[in-house]
Amino acid sequence: MQRWKFGDVEITRVLEFEAPILDARTLFPDADENTLKQHEGWLKPRLQDPITGLLILAFHTYVIRTPFHLILVDTCGGNDKHRPQKPRYHQNNWPYLKNLENAGVDPKEVDYVLCTHLHVDHVGWNTRLIDGQWIPTFPNAKYLFSKTEWDFWEQECQSDTFTDDPYYEDSLLPVVKAGLAVFVDNEYAIDDWVRIVPSPGHTPGHVNVCIGGSIPNVVMSGDLMHHPIQCAEPDWNSCFCVNPRQSITTRREFLETHSEMPTLIMPAHFPSPGAGRIVPEADAWRFEFDGDEILDC
Repeated sequence: MQRWKFGDVEITRVLEFEAPILDARTLFPDADENTLKQHEGWLKPRLQDPITGLLILAFHTYVIRTPFHLILVDTCGGNDKHRPQKPRYHQNNWPYLKNLENAGVDPKEVDYVLCTHLHVDHVGWNTRLIDGQWIPTFPNAKYLFSKTEWDFWEQECQSDTFTDDPYYEDSLLPVVKAGLAVFVDNEYAIDDWVRIVPSPGHTPGHVNVCIGGSIPNVVMSGDLMHHPIQCAEPDWNSCFCVNPRQSITTRREFLETHSEMPTLIMPAHFPSPGAGRIVPEADAWRFEFDGDEILDC
């Protein structure tokens, strides 16, 4: 567990799991072997398993405590979910709720749940299975969804051509039926500390979560980047990007902007400690990981 403090705001990273998961060429179809080999020296062993060659990815929630609100950003894959097409998310039994408890989080006390986008590995703990029914895990929270993002996936998941696992039915609709969903613009402020801004490409309504003022102390960047290698190779999209061209534009603009700022970047899947800063290097960038415990900024 990692924790950072920024004045009156505290952020805790709560892990669901972290492991070598995907081959680089699978995750990044545009990657080529020669370029990958050039990066091996700094990728292994922290970011790429030296035995299997698989890239190491994490799945975590960021817990934000402001003076007035308790906010969760992204809810990982979840337990007991029927995901035969995605075995790493299928019928899991992760100690996620215990990890939240260890971070001092009571699900009943959460004020907001904010999903950077609505892919399966960002919405799983929106609900949990109780007596055969999917019920909201955070019963007193407002679940904030980008209206752009919701409209896209509602249409996509209900189309005759949609063949993915039923995460819309088990992780999204129960929240709406419980009256807890709030659909917001892609620019929206929760309070004086936390706001969302658009970062389209990976999905149409993908958003970043900014903490601080006009120059934020922290940006939680969701899946704008899946892995630190994308700082060095910003034109490598993940295989999950809905709009590849827009993804590259958004990623390059983000890297350029934040390499000139002291902003701490917290992506959704970077391995432990999960957070760091973007630094210019040659004609691209690199990701400098931050400390593992308490960081007073």
